[in-house]
Amino acid sequence: MLSQPKFDDRALNESLYQALIERFRETLPSSSQSQLLECSFGFAPSPTGVKTFFIVTPALGVAEQLLLDIEQIVERVQTLMVGVGQVALCIQPHDHPVETPNSSSVCHPSQTLHPQYMMCKIFPVNSEPPNLED
Repeated sequence: MLSQPKFDDRALNESLYQALIERFRETLPSSSQSQLLECSFGFAPSPTGVKTFFIVTPALGVAEQLLLDIEQIVERVQTLMVGVGQVALCIQPHDHPVETPNSSSVCHPSQTLHPQYMMCKIFPVNSEPPNLED
């Protein structure tokens, strides 16, 4: 008796999302492509249920560079990621302490991420499907 092939849903989803993100990255200007190599990506619903594509940058400078092409990024998300209603461009510093004028280090260097210091800016994705006839 031949065994049926098994597909791991999680592995299949990860493979699909990796291919989708790679395609997304390839369609942007080269300046954004190089910045996106430093980023992490994810999908999650907002508190109101809007599916959100997260681009998590390791530093403010990377986020500022991506902001220069944010219109193209949102357009690519609209074209390639049907059902995604917004893009969140986030900054999550890795192991760099944050100094404030009135205190010493707020965040101690470590090999982990510090979600309490994450900042995001949300960009809505037009719900109108792109015109594919052009």
